Formats: sequence, C-alpha cells, structure tokens
Amino acid sequence: MRTAITRTVKDKIKEHLDFFIEWGSCLYSLKKQQEVPKFETEHESVKYTITIDWVQLMEPTDKDHLNFLKIFFNSLMRGLKFETIGRKSFNSAKAHNLDAHKIKVWPGFDARLIMKEQGVLLNIDVCFKVVRQDTVLAYMNELKTKLEQKGGDWKEELEATLKGTTVVTRYVYFILFYN
Repeated sequence: MRTAITRTVKDKIKEHLDFFIEWGSCLYSLKKQQEVPKFETEHESVKYTITIDWVQLMEPTDKDHLNFLKIFFNSLMRGLKFETIGRKSFNSAKAHNLDAHKIKVWPGFDARLIMKEQGVLLNIDVCFKVVRQDTVLAYMNELKTKLEQKGGDWKEELEATLKGTTVVTRYVYFILFYN
C-alpha cells in the first residue's frame, strides 16, 4: 500500500530530488536537499501526507553504500528483463538457438560488488547458460528406454544422472528455476 501511495506523488518527488530509488521505506537520492516539502495525496478516498526526512550522507566506504549499489544493480537487471539463476544474470530474450543439438545458449554475466578500502569494486565476468529444449519427461523416457535395453537398473541411473542438474520450467508468465 505504501508503494501505491508513493507512486501517486512520484513525479512531484522527482521535481525536487531529480533521480531517486525507493526501497522499502527508504528513498535514496544523489542530491541532498536542504528542504524537501511535504506531499499531499489521496489514495482510495483517504488523504495522506508524505514527509521525507534527510537521514545521512552515504560515504563510498559505508556498508550501506554497498547495499544501495546492490539494490540499484539488481533493479537495473530486473528493468532490463535479465533472469537471475544463483548469482548470475542471463538474458533469455537474446538466446542463440542451436536446433541441431536441441539447446539454447543464454548470454549473461556474473557480477560481484566487493568492498575495498577506497570504495566499491565491481567485477563482471561473462558467462553463458546452456538450456536444453527438450522436456525432463522426454529426457527421462529416452534414458529409461536406453537403460532397459541394456538391462541395467534404470531408476538408480536416472536419479544419478539428474541429481544436481538445474531444471528450467516455463509457465505462462513465470520462469521458475529448480536446482
């Protein structure tokens, strides 16, 4: 509800602070304002007054600064529609199809923010995610058929083969990752 109320005065806040990031009950800005006015708004027939209080200036060596940069970086990645798997981010919209091998290759990166004495260090490594285009069920049935022909215990072999693999499942509007 707080977000919905704040959204109604977002443009007015932007006039005074220029660029800002909202996270929970905090507002982060690049610009220190001596006097930020109170904002009046109405939401669902109830009047609200929004007051912004200046708390502190973040120094580049503060732990809060590192948290702020992580929040900013993650919101940037969500805005660019990158999907996070573990600590890495991938762009499934720019995937390269290798139809002959029934796989897709998602480009991505592994970004880490590290606090150093002089400030924050951003380390970015390029990485790729190889995603099979067949379903787990089809893979299991194919493996079961091969193993039954050999006469082995297909249940144990199937469990050993799939254990520790990441399965990407797609639903209408969601992509879920299981590990």
